[in-house]
Amino acid sequence: MKLFEFFSSAVEALWANRTRSILTMIGIVIGTAAVISIFALGQSASSSIAASLGIFGNQGIFMFPDAGARRLRTVQLDWRDVAAVREACSRCLRVFPVYDRYETIRSGHSNDAYELSSDTDYIVDKLPMSEGRRFNADDVDGARAVANLLQPAKQRLFGDRSAIGKYVRIEDRRYQVVGVYAPISAGILSGAAGSDYTIFIPYTTFHHIGNSQILFLQVFARPGEEPARVIDDVIGILKRLHGPRAAFEGQDFSQQANIFLNVIAYVAVGISAIGFIALVVGGIGVMNIMLVSVVERTREIGIRKAIGASRRDILWQFLTEAIAITLLGGLIGTLIGVSAALATNSFLIGKFAGQTASINWFSILFASVAFSVLVGVFFGTYPATRAASLSPIECLRHE
Repeated sequence: MKLFEFFSSAVEALWANRTRSILTMIGIVIGTAAVISIFALGQSASSSIAASLGIFGNQGIFMFPDAGARRLRTVQLDWRDVAAVREACSRCLRVFPVYDRYETIRSGHSNDAYELSSDTDYIVDKLPMSEGRRFNADDVDGARAVANLLQPAKQRLFGDRSAIGKYVRIEDRRYQVVGVYAPISAGILSGAAGSDYTIFIPYTTFHHIGNSQILFLQVFARPGEEPARVIDDVIGILKRLHGPRAAFEGQDFSQQANIFLNVIAYVAVGISAIGFIALVVGGIGVMNIMLVSVVERTREIGIRKAIGASRRDILWQFLTEAIAITLLGGLIGTLIGVSAALATNSFLIGKFAGQTASINWFSILFASVAFSVLVGVFFGTYPATRAASLSPIECLRHE
């Protein structure tokens, strides 16, 4: 009951000096709003990008010739490398060559450039199809002349008509369209599926196209195997084929994705530090104004002590007032921060990651309110202690 009385008295004191109280709250409001909005957007960005990465699944390990090692010999991968790694790598579950290049394809009376990329029947992603099917084992084993199209490529080639059963001509050979991907909404990650105008054919079919060149190997580790050990094994096999001076490097897709998400989290924390600085500055302002309030109300303190108020009562009176300032500022900042996060989330995150994600508001709001109270306690303790330690006789003499 006493605590309620202290809080009611604190609100009355703030209202009596509302202009000064509002100016004191500004730092708390700005700091709280900044911290909440940045943390909320960082959480939403991480979860939405993780969801977008989940659409593509674990793409395994990419093994490249290392063109950056100047003192070592840069090599070109070929089909014998694929066969050797498949045979000798006991930690490897699947090994595929990856081809990719641009081709000029005639469509009607126009010639347009399309990205021609290889694909397999080993499906690890969750990309939906709007028409037809993905490649199967018969397509790959038989090196069939079949193709899958991304939606923009299908629109450019066939318009609104169905593309299934139609043909595209690549290198003087006709390829039958067996599938069309649904539009991929993954923001900046959409490029992981290729450019908008991409045509996929089986990697075995790509192998028979003239002047085809393997860009890198896509390796899937066996369950339980560490990617680093798989990379070392594959590099050892390739070095036996191309010589010890040949340079190769491996990139683990899942590790790269985790690094990407960690960078976003670190950036959010770093930017939020600015908000925390504003909170600290606001806390210093609260302590300053509370010290001024102690001086202005010295005679009031003496009267309260003279009629029986204890040191603890005086301490709680001023400490509650400091907490009320920071708590009220924190609540206003929370409303501003939540509004800013909600307004920005659907626009910015949707463009950045392709989809929005839910935000765990409870933990963010609880932390903001708790921190506001802690700021009030920390920066209000000294003025409250100073008020409580004043002598009632000296206070009553104060003018």
